[in-house]
Amino acid sequence: MKPFLFEIGVEEIPARMMAKAASDLKQAVSAKLEDAGLLFETLEAQVAPRQIALWSHGIQPQQPDRTEWILGPPVKIAYKPDGSPSPALEGFMRKFPDLDRNQLQTKSEAKGDVVAAERFIAGSATRDLLASILPEALSGLHFAKNMRWGQGEIAFVRPVHSLLALFDGQVIPFQFAGIQSSNTSFGIRFHGKSSFVVSGIEDYQTQKAQNGILINHAERRTRIQAQMQAHAQSVNGQIVPDEALLDQICDLVESPYVVLGAFDAMFLEVPREVLITSLREHQKSFCLQDEKGQLMPYFLAVASVPGDPKGLIRKGNEWVLRARLWDAKFFWDADKKKDWSALREKLAQLMFQRELGSYLVKVERMERLAEVVANHLGLAEAQASALWQACHHAKTDLMSELVFEFTELQGQIGGLLLKHHGAEPAVSEAVYDHYLPVSNDGEMPRTLLGNLVSLIDKLDTLVGCFSVGLIPTGTKDPFALRRAAQGIVRILMERGLPLGLEALLDAALALFPQAPAETKHHLLAFFLDRTRFLLKQQGFDHFQVEAVVAVDANRIDQCLPRIQALAQQMEKDHFRALVLNLKRMKNAFQDEQDQLGEFDPAGLTEAPEKALWSRFSEVRQRLEAAIKSGAYSKAMDEMAVLADPVESYFGKEGVFVNVDDAAIRLNRKAMLREMSNCVGQVADFTLIESK
Repeated sequence: MKPFLFEIGVEEIPARMMAKAASDLKQAVSAKLEDAGLLFETLEAQVAPRQIALWSHGIQPQQPDRTEWILGPPVKIAYKPDGSPSPALEGFMRKFPDLDRNQLQTKSEAKGDVVAAERFIAGSATRDLLASILPEALSGLHFAKNMRWGQGEIAFVRPVHSLLALFDGQVIPFQFAGIQSSNTSFGIRFHGKSSFVVSGIEDYQTQKAQNGILINHAERRTRIQAQMQAHAQSVNGQIVPDEALLDQICDLVESPYVVLGAFDAMFLEVPREVLITSLREHQKSFCLQDEKGQLMPYFLAVASVPGDPKGLIRKGNEWVLRARLWDAKFFWDADKKKDWSALREKLAQLMFQRELGSYLVKVERMERLAEVVANHLGLAEAQASALWQACHHAKTDLMSELVFEFTELQGQIGGLLLKHHGAEPAVSEAVYDHYLPVSNDGEMPRTLLGNLVSLIDKLDTLVGCFSVGLIPTGTKDPFALRRAAQGIVRILMERGLPLGLEALLDAALALFPQAPAETKHHLLAFFLDRTRFLLKQQGFDHFQVEAVVAVDANRIDQCLPRIQALAQQMEKDHFRALVLNLKRMKNAFQDEQDQLGEFDPAGLTEAPEKALWSRFSEVRQRLEAAIKSGAYSKAMDEMAVLADPVESYFGKEGVFVNVDDAAIRLNRKAMLREMSNCVGQVADFTLIESK
């Protein structure tokens, strides 16, 4: 096994494309090595802003020799009546001039006997194979956006400047994008060597580091974190965590150097959210806070240089940041002075969707939905009023200067401005949180009202879009309706809100009289699909998810506790056996279900069925009470008691249901139906597959 090293040097790759580029290159080369029949140790891919590197400490040096069958024409047309080759066979032989007629055999294939030959193929040298594999892999990479340069013959994420390609210390000869491969790499721009010769993987990593470039993403991250921590401690501060920003910065720099900067303390009058967002979005910088969580007048910026001995980078960042913070302070001060009610009326000028009206119209729909939701939940008058007020003010901040500048702060700015104007905390907090959650595992609104405003907002958007035919298809979802539906499902499920989905949809659809009759059906199916998706994403078994959502998916709040209880019981052998018998139980009466009357316990004749009915009668009341109260773990425990008598009923010495006597047969099936309907309130056990 021999070492392999490859690096493509390019101009700066956009951070959002880097990880995928390295992963795709690794997969492409791995697949081609496997196709060539080469054994190899794990390929490792690393990426920095101006290079993608790939290496393996061991690849088979020579492709194994092999034989392959060459298939020719069918035997029946391969020869003339006199046994001489037909034109079809002669044409086949011309395609393979090294083939001798003595090598021809008859081979049986699916479509009949054909002329065939087994040919020996000598394995190629791995270095020669890599000379074709690497340019093919590079040509096959796909990026969200490509560039063309020079004569425009090659499209790649960014212009290519160098190709380092070594196998067992020797250059792998090939060209890509007009660049010839070599044994040289490069250092950090303006500071490292413009080029240096590389002999192998370890030498490559060492010289890269010596010339200022950390090719390893994890090492860049570790260095950044260590430097930031040291700077934070120097001013008795703590870093305001932002993992997404840290990951982005790791893909923006190849020689990370952290700079501690300061700004005027007067800017701390600007809300924390605005300061953090301004530093993150405009400067890719981190804020510092004290032990009480209060922001400090310091920031941490990351540059891609070996150092800043004259402090020029720090001064430059401070100078630019000061202008940004002046803007943020100006916007905040201006928004505080604006009349909030007048600002809300301006929502009439902001279009939500052409067929669904302005944002003011949307807010008015939300107010009406707030009244419906408050009635369904039986909220106290004060809570109902606060919910209506929160919906009334939910979108006003869309007309503010700050949200125009920082759209990601929508909702948060509204909450902060409402607090400034003296709104009650319940209202301002609900408005602040009402865009949450923004992802499948994202943060949820903190309060009941926040969850309800979020639900109402998303419900209006979802039902409105469906009513005018804006339904997601395939990968197209321009209004993020899947995310809205998942947000509603999470709120109902995780907050346990006792709201029926159909009632919510009916209330929302009443606000869209133009909606086609089938809209509700489409919405129910859409929510059912999102419920399945979220439960499976949490790791629940596919069949158990199907069993749960098949029973009363209208009450999404009950799906999670039901599947949690089911999953817990399915870990037990006796309950899995019970589930198999419950499937038999339901299947036993399906064929004559329309003929079944009321079950008569007096009609039972055999001991196993009497014992089963007796045991069921004992637990039935407790079982149904547990189901009604939502205590599904207790309900499952009560069901588990039936495992043995059900097993006896269906066992070898059990009851034969399909007897000739119609009265006995139908009575037995009526009993099974009654029991099945009772336990089936938890899940449709016929959908659970045994493992």
